[in-house]
Amino acid sequence: MKRVLSYAGIILLAFLLQNNVFAVCPIIDATPNILLILTFSIGFIKGTKEGMTVGFFCGLLMDFAFGSIIGYYALIYLVVGYITGMIGQMFYIEFLNMPLLLCVLSDFIYNMYIYTFGFLIRGRTALGAYMTQVILPEVVYTALLTLLVYPLVLKLDERLSASEKRSAKRFV
Repeated sequence: MKRVLSYAGIILLAFLLQNNVFAVCPIIDATPNILLILTFSIGFIKGTKEGMTVGFFCGLLMDFAFGSIIGYYALIYLVVGYITGMIGQMFYIEFLNMPLLLCVLSDFIYNMYIYTFGFLIRGRTALGAYMTQVILPEVVYTALLTLLVYPLVLKLDERLSASEKRSAKRFV
């Protein structure tokens, strides 16, 4: 129960930071995708089931706030959670190299999904402009923020796991 409440809290916090604090921050025009960082971090650390669950709820929150179709963002976040969960089973979670690479790949795939289904299908084919003005700045900004957020999520997971072990000892 603690884990569920913790995930709900950090999803809400990440959503508020991403869309209120960083959206109006005058550093650069791009906004880091903190919900994506959260999704691939939990997927990488805990596996496909929790990565998909967190991704789905992050995407659903985005759908309710900004989407015109329910499931548009939920689908891509769910897929990112699943793929990073699969990759996380093959690598050590303590090293920052793989999460950083996953951040760049996840954000690029996310933005190409948005471009394909949000712009390309409507006949807006300015991929070069979208790449230089939206995708690359957001990928860099998100990657820099991953260096801060991923270790925090890893520490949160360690504390929750320790708490679960302590409470399991009481009942055994």
